[in-house]
Amino acid sequence: MKYILLLAIVLLPFDAIATEYDSPLTEVISPPIDDLSNEKRNYPSSSNIEELISLQTPVKSQGRRGTCTMFTTIGALEHVLVRKGYYSASEIDLSEEYMEYIIMKDKQYEGSSTSRNFKAIYKFGFVHEKTWPYIGQKWPNVNDFAISKETCGHLVQKPVLLKSCLLGHRDPRLLDMSTKKLRSFDPQFIPIKSEAYDLRDRFLPELIKKRRSHKLKYLSSVKKLLLDGQAVIMGTKLYYGSWNSSKTTKLNIQKRDKEKFYQGIVTYPEKGTKDRRISGEKGGGHSIIIVGYDDEKVIRSRMQMEDGSWREFSYKGVYYFKNSWGTNGFGKKFKFKGKNYKGYGMISQKYAHEFGSFFQVN
Repeated sequence: MKYILLLAIVLLPFDAIATEYDSPLTEVISPPIDDLSNEKRNYPSSSNIEELISLQTPVKSQGRRGTCTMFTTIGALEHVLVRKGYYSASEIDLSEEYMEYIIMKDKQYEGSSTSRNFKAIYKFGFVHEKTWPYIGQKWPNVNDFAISKETCGHLVQKPVLLKSCLLGHRDPRLLDMSTKKLRSFDPQFIPIKSEAYDLRDRFLPELIKKRRSHKLKYLSSVKKLLLDGQAVIMGTKLYYGSWNSSKTTKLNIQKRDKEKFYQGIVTYPEKGTKDRRISGEKGGGHSIIIVGYDDEKVIRSRMQMEDGSWREFSYKGVYYFKNSWGTNGFGKKFKFKGKNYKGYGMISQKYAHEFGSFFQVN
């Protein structure tokens, strides 16, 4: 089967396709232990956010796919390569498409977890974006697009393999095929596989410590890593009203505050709010890259309660983060010290500590 790459789809402006898309919540959310009250944890009230942002690659968009954990995993890997001096932030661009493929090769449902992603990278490596460009379009069915039919149509009589192909955008059996078989089946995959293993063997042993789990147990570990110039990943349940996403209106949670969405401000789903109940029942999951904190920063929200009344809340303490919803929607007006960092945001520490799980990279 010859794989045909339809550049018209690959080159779509992802910000125009979608600026927000959540994924199924497959990460088991267990908040870290709060040990920050310990007198020995005498950390400064804020970290050097600008330094950590300078070590991040440009904000990307996941488009219409639930691939947020792929973007945070790849973004974190890029960050480590930049931090350790192998590349500059402007020259390294790794493939989320390949990351999604190596996860979905054995799955029939969308979503993943940070620890699972890094285990897959250790086994199957990673490639550059130019080697396998990202396709921001979801393929629900084999006949939805010419490229999905061309790529997965030969698997219509094999529903399990077909589902994995539609999710991963390529036949799920390729990594198990010999070079000889790939030459006749999908010759374009040969250089992809070769590059993935070459980069794995070249970088991974010294870049990322092989762990059973990358989850952080203590909140103090999150702050310590950020103060040391290391970004961390956070997986969390998505409360649409607190994010002011478009689903805030679609699910009749409350009137959406688009300005907060553009400013990248994420507050908190208070008990008794419609957001807490409706998003709790229908919300998906999301994954972001934490690049700093400020214990003194105050953000405010206005939330609709279950009885229809409105209440105002304020929250002291935020984490700053890099998102994967592009730069023309969420966070397009985000500013720090007067400088615009499009696609970034801030989330209340109350939200993060109650609903988030944190993961270290190396």
